[in-house]
Amino acid sequence: MSIVENQRHRRIFAAIFLALATLPCSPAVQASGWQEEVGQQLVSRWQEISGHSAEASVSFPGLPADYQLPDCQGGFGLALVKPLQAGRNGLELSCNAPYWKQHLAIQLHTYKTVAVLRKPVSAGQPLTTDDISMVRHDTGELTKGYYPRAEDVQEQISRRSLRAGTVLSPDMLDPPLIINRGERVKIRVNRPGIRIEMNGTALENGRQDERIRVRNEQSQKIIFGRVTGRGLVQVE
Repeated sequence: MSIVENQRHRRIFAAIFLALATLPCSPAVQASGWQEEVGQQLVSRWQEISGHSAEASVSFPGLPADYQLPDCQGGFGLALVKPLQAGRNGLELSCNAPYWKQHLAIQLHTYKTVAVLRKPVSAGQPLTTDDISMVRHDTGELTKGYYPRAEDVQEQISRRSLRAGTVLSPDMLDPPLIINRGERVKIRVNRPGIRIEMNGTALENGRQDERIRVRNEQSQKIIFGRVTGRGLVQVE
């Protein structure tokens, strides 16, 4: 082969190589759409867990919106560090061709209507329907819990002063008193084969299912019983 032919072959090979190198890659999952892909997979998993009508979305806290994964020819794998839950989750993305792994944090936003204060309340104030609005909220941020129905908080007592717009959680409220100290009550003894009721006096305030001291008016004996209703204490 002459020097001229050799140089011509080299030029042809270089042109072919350059053309191949500049072709767009076509992996199963393009890097530019990976966040949408991950979000769809996780939302689908969440809906399988909590119901197909569950409203949810995914974000990537601390990650730039234009962040790109390395290319992956066969499509990346997705694995959760722990079972999926509302709020913060750990995620591992991996690829076999070429091999790589990425560990990321994701936030699963789950939306429900929850009980929110419409206006301020004072410590010790019982709540009414006028105090409550039902507002759509990301429950993944409500780490102390929430109330999904307005009736769940009716007549509950605020433990402290709360501002309007506060999302109510169980640590903020106490159940209402249904027995007051000094009140006449029925004491019910309920044991296998025995059911007796007698008059008594409550020696302390009581809420549903609380144990309080009561005095048997007939024997004057002081006993403990569980509050099972208004004016009713059960001894077991």
